[in-house]
Amino acid sequence: MKHIIISTLLSILLASPAFADWIEDFSVNLDDQGIEVAVAKALEEGKTPTEIVDRATQVEGLNPQNVLKALYCEGAAGDDIKIAADTAGISELILLAAFDKSVAECGDAVADSQAYTPVGLNFAGLPSPASRTNIRTASVSTF
Repeated sequence: MKHIIISTLLSILLASPAFADWIEDFSVNLDDQGIEVAVAKALEEGKTPTEIVDRATQVEGLNPQNVLKALYCEGAAGDDIKIAADTAGISELILLAAFDKSVAECGDAVADSQAYTPVGLNFAGLPSPASRTNIRTASVSTF
């Protein structure tokens, strides 16, 4: 039993500096080279979009739209970005704006590679005309 406890504590102690190093590297890259480089290097290290967004939302003055745009531009899966935004409490409007900005700045290849493509919101939650099927009303004239 002692060996299990000691090995567990040892693994926690070894993992903590690695976690701290990732956060420190992200902060340094963000300050020195910008959000795009910080996100790219974090993804290279195997960090998930949720981890990146969680860390980035803790940085004062950092626009979450820029973080999401950088994730899209780096080729992160659209579904993962949506989950990360939902987890961080980022609105659908910001997610849509980030996607549009990534397509404008990083090219149409971003839009083609995404499994989740945000759909524009309609006013008052009404369905858009494009989503309507052939609707027939029940009236005397249709009999």
